[in-house]
Amino acid sequence: MLIVGEGDAEEAFLKHLKALFVGRTGGIEVKVGNARGKGARNVINHARKQWASIAYDQVAVLFDTDTDWSPEVEKLARDAGIVVLACTPCLETELPILAGKPGPERTPEAKRSFHKAFNTDAHRPALYPDAFPLALLKEHMAARPGGLVSRLIRLMTHTA
Repeated sequence: MLIVGEGDAEEAFLKHLKALFVGRTGGIEVKVGNARGKGARNVINHARKQWASIAYDQVAVLFDTDTDWSPEVEKLARDAGIVVLACTPCLETELPILAGKPGPERTPEAKRSFHKAFNTDAHRPALYPDAFPLALLKEHMAARPGGLVSRLIRLMTHTA
């Protein structure tokens, strides 16, 4: 499976989830990619190019909906068979909610609020083990089985 994140923050979060949930002997291989930003269309196109060069069984994308997200872009992903995991409006809104903190509804405020709440930026990999430990993620999955993070973990573990 290939999961492409929009940028550095998504890549760091995906790698954290992979480290916690993807077994080393289960026969499931998850590759995390980084589209280096530029909006939803770029993330989907990046994933399509990666998929064309390597025969993955499944491809998913994790991106913010604040840039370039539209029904046309959604159709592009659907027609390609790509699973869409959209953060509305951004990852910095989704993650505080996961940690039981309020998540502002607008991207600029969310990024500032995230930094204030966690004393670092979302693209810092060192943030994730302490702020989002396995026990918290499992609790979240039980409480919000249809949530974005729960869906992402089920994809990674092939329990969807």
